[in-house]
Amino acid sequence: MRLFVILFCLAFLISCSKDGTNNQENFSSAGKGGSLARFTIVDNYLYLVDDVTLKVFDISDPQNTVLVNTIHLRFGIETIFPYKNRLFIGSSDGMYIYSISDPVTPVLLGEALHTRSCDPVVANDSVSFVTLRGNQPCGPAEDGLYSYNIRNLMNPVLISTQHIPTPHGLGLQDSILYVCQKTNGMSIYNINNPAAPRLRGNINDRVFEDVICYGDLLICYVSTGIAIYDINSPANPVFLSEVAN
Repeated sequence: MRLFVILFCLAFLISCSKDGTNNQENFSSAGKGGSLARFTIVDNYLYLVDDVTLKVFDISDPQNTVLVNTIHLRFGIETIFPYKNRLFIGSSDGMYIYSISDPVTPVLLGEALHTRSCDPVVANDSVSFVTLRGNQPCGPAEDGLYSYNIRNLMNPVLISTQHIPTPHGLGLQDSILYVCQKTNGMSIYNINNPAAPRLRGNINDRVFEDVICYGDLLICYVSTGIAIYDINSPANPVFLSEVAN
């Protein structure tokens, strides 16, 4: 747990960097957290989810952080992921897309419901990827990678399902998707055709739980600490170093 906190504190520091590269197309003030994160930063606002609410904090003055809104969501909220002026919120029963065009007042745009499971989310302009994990605490869903067409944000459409064992966190860099599978390693997919993600390879020497794509680095939360890979060639991560737990 301590390492998990460190990883997302790192994401917080990255999000505050003004000269860092961000692959979210000029939305450089969006936080860069992993897909299992429960908070994110966009411009001068911190968005935090608990089991049933989305809280919005104004952090324009770091010494005087102010809670400016609390939005009641459905039960079982788990994760939050920012992309441009949207928040993708994963819950035990679905994916919810909120507009933050008005950053203080997020507005629900669309949702995609599924069988109860654990549910991290990442997204780009046209597609979102969700890993569903079914087990005793998560629910009865079948383990897998699910792809949704989100060109119509008000009506996400499931376009692909790939059944894979023990899916956890995931990360998206250009046309490459990284899917953590704990003891089954990390799978690397080409998603040029999001309706048919194509497996490019696996890294099996670690227990992978979540990843952060940050510029040319892939920051991985693994069972033994934080592993860092060079992804100048996104489909071929090269191990650089590890910070032991």
